[in-house]
Amino acid sequence: MSLWDRTGWTGGFPFSDSNLRPQGRGAAEAVDVTAASVPEAGTSPIRHRPWLRPGAPTGRIVVPDALTVRVGPTTRRHAPRKASLRLFPLGGFIWGSQGHPVRPRTRPDHTLIWVTGGAMRLELPRQTLLLGPGDVRYIPSGTAFVAIPQDGAEGHVLTLSPELTTEVDPALPTAMIAGSIGQSGPALLVNLQELVREATTATDRKALTCHLNMLSLRLSRLDPERQVHARPPAATADRPLVERFVTLANQQMGSCQTLADMAQQLGSTLTQLDRACIEAKGLRAVELLHELQLERAAEMLQHTNRPIGRIALDLGYASQTHMTRAFVAATGRTPETFRIQMRQLSASPPASA
Repeated sequence: MSLWDRTGWTGGFPFSDSNLRPQGRGAAEAVDVTAASVPEAGTSPIRHRPWLRPGAPTGRIVVPDALTVRVGPTTRRHAPRKASLRLFPLGGFIWGSQGHPVRPRTRPDHTLIWVTGGAMRLELPRQTLLLGPGDVRYIPSGTAFVAIPQDGAEGHVLTLSPELTTEVDPALPTAMIAGSIGQSGPALLVNLQELVREATTATDRKALTCHLNMLSLRLSRLDPERQVHARPPAATADRPLVERFVTLANQQMGSCQTLADMAQQLGSTLTQLDRACIEAKGLRAVELLHELQLERAAEMLQHTNRPIGRIALDLGYASQTHMTRAFVAATGRTPETFRIQMRQLSASPPASA
């Protein structure tokens, strides 16, 4: 408030009642949040919490993803997302763009996928998997992926805010892990149900942390991974050519080299390079190049302080706007938002550019 030289308010915050008071039935129960006085310690400033609805769906903690506050006539500011733990049926969980080609997107929370029947198609930046009955995959926050349940898919998906896992011992994995649940399926199901029960009804996090500790132990004891590739590599794929192309693209990223120029350096033609990339990766050469650019952009946003416009220039984007459009299409977030969220999740400060 001092920024605008308006520090002389004495009659309470300068917001209208209509913007801050709950509307509709039950609004009369709310405390007058525009009052100049501050509630005594230990009292709740707002007794009416409309997001805690009676009869909310079982197995889902209903919390507001963001609180919207009006700042001006047209602008809005969103408060940080609330920590949450949610359990979904596998068949109802879809994540990422399903166009052609599919576009992996990152999530701000940890995701546990457990298939009990049917199959779940999982698209990673450089890999396509088909998870079958008994398969479990833990995907830490900030990982880009696409999840598409197939017809008749059954199972469970747990999403978990990183804020709830700070006291878990042993700590949850920091990298993606996969395996088979084996004979521990009933115990894992009870574990997930207890997590939801504690998160929904408990007044503190002690019991919730105990159940998270148990979940972390179960993940560390998964049977060895047994995944089935949904897109088996073609026997005729020229993998050495694709590998050399990926190496060259990383070395010359941001230069003025065209795809045709790179194909010529590799002793190939653009048509042959496209065919090899499609057979080996399921992507054309230009699409594979764009994925490499996005991966490098994500690394630089997370681990350096370099300005976003400079990153766009270094990686060969036409402009910062061009990079922003590509980043939003792939991750659902702007580069600025991605950088902020990744730094909040990281314990160590970013390196200098």
